[in-house]
Amino acid sequence: MLTLTSVLLRAMQGAPLTPDAASSLMAGDSRTALRVIFNTQVAPQAGRWQSIYVHHSRTPRGDAASLAHGDQQGCGDHFVIGNGDGALDGEIQFTQRWNLQQPADPAPGLANIDATCISICVVGDFDRTAPTPTQLKRLEHLAQTLQEQFRIPATAVWLFDCANSPAGAGRYFPGSAFQGQLLR
Repeated sequence: MLTLTSVLLRAMQGAPLTPDAASSLMAGDSRTALRVIFNTQVAPQAGRWQSIYVHHSRTPRGDAASLAHGDQQGCGDHFVIGNGDGALDGEIQFTQRWNLQQPADPAPGLANIDATCISICVVGDFDRTAPTPTQLKRLEHLAQTLQEQFRIPATAVWLFDCANSPAGAGRYFPGSAFQGQLLR
């Protein structure tokens, strides 16, 4: 019985993320399925990640490939959550920075970002519209999964009020409701 269970678990594990591009999880994946984000080329180390930063792209569309900012390594964030225009609504894309466990680049308009901070970009201009319900649910699941894995308290999940800047969460982002869903 133990051998059969081991074989099944090994088969369901999946391959490590590849170095060619961002990988993604589709909108229908449950919070449990998000555990695959820890199957990276460089293993996540305990204590490495201590906070989470959430911001919007301030673009009406996009995906991890099109939202490159910072240096020449592609997307400066660890995760991008699509809005249905450029990536599926609620699709979570994890980038090479996450795969290699590298620090994020600061979002445009942000001077710097701590090297121990996980950066999540939610696609959309939330100074003009609200995120989709699917984006919010997937962001909640992702944040809770990261909090649980790395013991990140709710007080270390950051949203900034930076008007008209992709460094902030945007005027129509439901910050209080989101923060109320975080693990305490």
